[in-house]
Formats: sequence, structure tokens, C-alpha cells
Amino acid sequence: MSKPRPKRSRLVLFLSLSGILSLCIFFIEWVGSKESGSLALFADAGHIITDVFAHIISLFALLIASKKATEKYPFGFHRFEVLAALFNGLLLIGMAVFILYESYIRFSGSPHVEADSMLAYSLIGFGINLVSAGLLVGVSKTSLNLKSAYLHVLSDLLGTLAVVIGALIIRFTGYREVDSLLSIILGIFILKTSYGIVKESIEILIEADTSEFDKAHLLEHIQALKGIESVSQITVRKLTSGVFSIELQIFVKTDADRDTIVLEIHKVLKSEFGVPFVSVEILSSSLKGKLEEITLRETEREFGHHGHSHGHAHDHHH
Repeated sequence: MSKPRPKRSRLVLFLSLSGILSLCIFFIEWVGSKESGSLALFADAGHIITDVFAHIISLFALLIASKKATEKYPFGFHRFEVLAALFNGLLLIGMAVFILYESYIRFSGSPHVEADSMLAYSLIGFGINLVSAGLLVGVSKTSLNLKSAYLHVLSDLLGTLAVVIGALIIRFTGYREVDSLLSIILGIFILKTSYGIVKESIEILIEADTSEFDKAHLLEHIQALKGIESVSQITVRKLTSGVFSIELQIFVKTDADRDTIVLEIHKVLKSEFGVPFVSVEILSSSLKGKLEEITLRETEREFGHHGHSHGHAHDHHH
């Protein structure tokens, strides 16, 4: 029981160190963009900050994973991570639009870029990025969450390498327009990444069906159980990256052992699929027709309407 603790603390340590290094790169490149006049260096700093946010979200996910659900928060605190991701994604879209606008403005003028300064700062950033990637390469194999952070660092590495190459081109050819071209490429890359974050966050928050969970594989397990007649409903909710809640409605034969079926389904979902939140409704096949006959009452959806008015009296026995 005590083994997961050092494992989690090791992941938190490596992720924190990598995040701090990414934050250092951001400040170095931001200062470098001011000194050299390079918009590409500023755009790469903007790209690096997406990595810092990714580290914060991954770290938050690791820390809240140990927190238990409460009566008020039945699914724990996973959705807070999604809200943070949504906010970060919107912020980054704004940054990408600004970088693209600045790139467009620069094309009409003659930008002054100090190639030597740009090269020095981008090389420092590239070196620190290598260290950050080295920290995560091992632990990324043990966690999907850490793998995501590692892929962010790798994309940062490529972005910084592009700035290094751009600085070398300016240094030896004097073609300063490459700075604006690189800024556009990095701006589009930030826009694409942040759009994906925003889209996924919204899909999770509105509880859209997810293709990530293998329903067909789960059905194979359930239908193999003795006494199952049909699985009428599988509702999969994605709470955050890699964390799901599942509701099942299953019709069984009259002589079926309901307790065994519920126990086996919980075992499969929790032990094999890693789903922490499972709800199973077991019904007899004779009830199927009766459930389908029930009509849904239209509810009032007026703003500010509260209460419980359904036109019949309750008989309370004390």
C-alpha cells in the first residue's frame, strides 16, 4: 500500500523540475526577444509558455488524483483541471493571434534583428530544453499524463531549434524576413495546439460522447457473463485526460445472479479498464417494455424557476 507514494512523489518532482526549466526558458527568450528585436524568439517564448501551462495542468492532475470524491464533488476535482485547461487554451489563442498580427505588421516594414543576440539566447533555450526533455523521457513511459507533458517539451525543442536555424540564416545571409516567417509558423502552431485544448475541454464539460474509451471491448466482457440478456445503455463521461465515469443499464434473465454480475462488472471496469466511477443498473427483461411506455413530462425551463410541482400529493408516513 505504501509503494504508490514514492512513485507519485518521483513523478511530481521530475514534472516540477521540468516545469521550472520551461519557465526559465520562457523568461530567457522573452528577454532575448527584447534585446535582439526577434519576433520569432518572442513567438517561441509564447510556445514555451504553452508547455509551462501543460506542466501545471499535468502536475495538478497528479496531485488531485489522490484526493477522494466528496458528497459535494462526487467525481472528485478532475473537472477543475479541465477548467484550467480551457482558460489556458483561450489565453494562448489570444497570444497566437497577437503574434500573427505582429508578423503581418513586420512584413510591411524592415525589421531590425540582432542575429548574434538572437542566436545566443535561442541556443541557451535549446540547451535547457534538452535537459527538460531528458528529465521526462524515462518517467513518460509510466504515465499518459507525463507522456503528454514530454511531447510538449519535444515540440518546444523543435520550435527552439527552428529559431536557432533562423538566427544562423540571418547571421550569414542577412535575410531578416526569416524572423517574421518563423513567427507565423510558430503562431499557427500555438493556435493549432490551443484550439485542440479548448475543443477537448468544451467536449468534456458538455459531456460529449468520447471515442477514446473502447466500448466494444467492454461489451465483450459483459456479454460473456452468465445471465446477461442485453446491454441497453453505456454512458461514458470523460472527467479529464484518461479518467472516465461509466453508467450501465443491463437487462438480465429471471434466474440471473445479480450480485455476481454487478461485482464482475465493477472488477472489469476498475481492474482492467482503470475506471474509478462505476454505476450499474440491473433490470429484469420483463421490465423493458414497461420502461419504454413511460412518457417524459415536459419541465418548465423558465429562468429562475425552482421547486417541485408535479400535480400529485405525497403520502408521508411517520
